[in-house]
Amino acid sequence: MLAKITITPRAYSSAAAAASGGHIIKTFFNRDSTTITFSMEESSKPVSVCFNNVFLRDASHGAKLVTTGELYHNEKLTAPQDIQISQDGKSLVVKWQDGGHHRFPLQFFVDYKGSSFVSPATRKQESKYKPQLWNKHILKNNVKDLLSVNYNEFIDPKDDSKLFQTLVNLQKFGITFISGTPSSSSEGLTIQKICERIGPIRSTVHGEGTFGVNASQATSVNAHYANKHLPLHTDMPFLENVPGFQILQSLPTTGGEDPSTRPMNYFVDAFYATRNVRESDFEAYEALQIVPVNYIYENGDKRYYQSKPLIEHHDINEDNTLLGNYESLIKCINYSPPYQAPFTFGIYDKPSDLNTNPDLNLITTPAKLTERFLFKSFIRGLNVFESHINDFKNQFRLQLPENCCVIFNNRRVLHANSLTNSNQQWLKGCYFDSDTFKSKLKFLEEKFPHDK
Repeated sequence: MLAKITITPRAYSSAAAAASGGHIIKTFFNRDSTTITFSMEESSKPVSVCFNNVFLRDASHGAKLVTTGELYHNEKLTAPQDIQISQDGKSLVVKWQDGGHHRFPLQFFVDYKGSSFVSPATRKQESKYKPQLWNKHILKNNVKDLLSVNYNEFIDPKDDSKLFQTLVNLQKFGITFISGTPSSSSEGLTIQKICERIGPIRSTVHGEGTFGVNASQATSVNAHYANKHLPLHTDMPFLENVPGFQILQSLPTTGGEDPSTRPMNYFVDAFYATRNVRESDFEAYEALQIVPVNYIYENGDKRYYQSKPLIEHHDINEDNTLLGNYESLIKCINYSPPYQAPFTFGIYDKPSDLNTNPDLNLITTPAKLTERFLFKSFIRGLNVFESHINDFKNQFRLQLPENCCVIFNNRRVLHANSLTNSNQQWLKGCYFDSDTFKSKLKFLEEKFPHDK
């Protein structure tokens, strides 16, 4: 096939650049690829990007009826017959040999121009609000915003501004609060409405809806509500798809209970803790990404078992490789001693009587030797991590007031409470998924592009 060059008339390209920034300058195509030269701003130097034709045709489909693999085997579907640049230089119309055509806006080529790690098209799918790592002092400096959302404002279907503020708080700090929640017989309905303002309630081992929390529920169903002080933790790491967020509503006292005996709630930013490990002992930090921690849940006919490292990262990109951008690298934390099962990695140490008992060589293979060293680094890193989260200055503690609701990121913020020996039902809870949160936040970012 003969290549074809299309050049935008100079008068239109200059006007377009002066009016609103960049424009498409020229194109060149053959049966395999299409090269597009364009500027992104009025004064910027033009760039040329060579796009695979399979990519362009594949990207032109909305609800795809043709698979990417099928495109590869049919040149008529991917080889351009003609390409025309719009008069204003802001779009490009590609006509393929099978008669199909598609208009690509300039922004498409800007987004997908690519880089060595990740393209703007990938980044724009993420929230523009970055996590802000915190300890008690940092969070208290921001607590005014975290506590400023009222239930009636949050739930108002005609005004999404307080919903947006709530989600931005969650994105930045992993925790936020809603005050003035209705009480009495409507507790279950209230927390359901709060959750469904964001998205559907997540079904878990507790059932399909909301659940109550009190100290008397000290059964094997959920170790978190046993009548004892539990360590800080994430909920349900024994699931493959761990619930992303938890909502807890504080209920009013009944039956003459003393409000001062309400449980104390503890919250810690585990992202901050893991960065502390990374900065103090990088070898131990790497071990926390590798050594699998086993989690188990057995109750009635339920059997759940998962192995997860304590630290999980996002894919590497040009933004998060720098130590200063750690908040863009860390993805989630898996830490829940109440559900931890025995380790199956790194459990063998060097025998003290190896020379006198050669049979012990059976457990000192090279692979087991590597595990042994990794496990020692893991324990060292875990000690730094736990020292951080158990330090009072890193914990945000409060007695959740009556008719107040806390929402927190279960994959980032560790939590615990000091439930006492009481039949009083202090809390109502439910979960929702991370995908639900990200979808709603991205939608509201588009709706309120200049807020926050």
